[in-house]
Amino acid sequence: MVARKLKIGLLGCGTVGGGLVELVSKNSSLIRQRAGVELSITKILVRDPVKDRPGVERSLLTTQSEKVLNNGCDMVVELVGGIEPARTFIQRSLASGKHVVTANKALLALDGFSLMKAAELQKVRLGFEASVCGGIPIIRALRNGLVGNQIQSLTGILNGTCNYILSRMTEDRVEFDVALAEAQAKGFAEADPTLDIDGHDAAQKLKILAELAFHSRVDAHAVKTEGIRHITADDIQAARELGCVIKHIASAAVADDGITIEVRPVLLPASHQLAGVRDENNAVLVRGDAVGEMLFSGKGAGSLPSASAVLSDIVDIACHKGGFSASFGGELRTVAPDHSARYYLRFPVNDPSAIGPITNILERNGIGVARAAAVWAKSISTQNQVRVLTQPGARAVIEAALSDITTGGFEKGQSIALPLWE
Repeated sequence: MVARKLKIGLLGCGTVGGGLVELVSKNSSLIRQRAGVELSITKILVRDPVKDRPGVERSLLTTQSEKVLNNGCDMVVELVGGIEPARTFIQRSLASGKHVVTANKALLALDGFSLMKAAELQKVRLGFEASVCGGIPIIRALRNGLVGNQIQSLTGILNGTCNYILSRMTEDRVEFDVALAEAQAKGFAEADPTLDIDGHDAAQKLKILAELAFHSRVDAHAVKTEGIRHITADDIQAARELGCVIKHIASAAVADDGITIEVRPVLLPASHQLAGVRDENNAVLVRGDAVGEMLFSGKGAGSLPSASAVLSDIVDIACHKGGFSASFGGELRTVAPDHSARYYLRFPVNDPSAIGPITNILERNGIGVARAAAVWAKSISTQNQVRVLTQPGARAVIEAALSDITTGGFEKGQSIALPLWE
């Protein structure tokens, strides 16, 4: 069999781009044997052509995007990240009839719908498997493997930084700041970790998955987002005493009149399928009407896992000519979750005697108290606390009660309200 030749123009040669060059070079004969495709990289856009890049031929490097886009390539791989000039690069490539592969979750979360439509109009393909969960083939599963299913829900751990921090807090019993510093030292967290620990990275990924799963647009502002920066070792211990672990969960589910979609920390029973996902790993639990529940898990980030996802898109496009139809409907209506749950509540207080007024406010709002404890500070660096485990209650009622407690002025710092998933 004569291998089909595919020329690739590469925009960006950072962590993922360098990994892609390595994989194409190392596994070229394997790719030719398995897929009948011979890959070659024609030019690589970089900011600093002098920088040492082991395994990358200097003759391929350029600082001019035109030399990548107009160098006879069949496909453009965008790995520069950010919104601009990445969006312009992709739009120009699609308009000129070139297939595009990208790992740019921020751009796809913002403008993925219009880019998919542009690819559809030009009868070319837009691949973005690496934009969510690194090497886990969740995009392809939603696009192709589960095409015969009505997707009912997506539940996942989509951010490796948050999962690593919570894993270290749980297993090593350290505080948040210590676990974050360790994640940064190991390269799992950025110097500015805001995007990760405040939940925005996971929210971007969830929006991409929800649009694919439910075949409609999702308003980015509709994803209710909460991070993990206020989780303490005390919260981890309280979860342990309840037979649970704290995980940062992204979820989207079909409701009667729309979908619910949010990112937040929750208490998961130790027996839950996502409870054992450790360190920087990601996982997505998909429920379809035909297949039931399916769990996808693995490395969520890193040079080679993400490069592997990019390479899988490249080969898939090379083997399947023609465009991918977005087939999107209108914009999805999002609604607030209305299921009832028990909640773990923690209030930093000036005086532990606030336990009385706090529990009274909860009960006045119709929230039963299963257990409550006043905890005195053990040192001047810690705070007095009131901890409560509620009876099952609707989220809206819980939030109304918390608003009343805040108005009462009992708190001295950031309170925590975590639902217990059962």
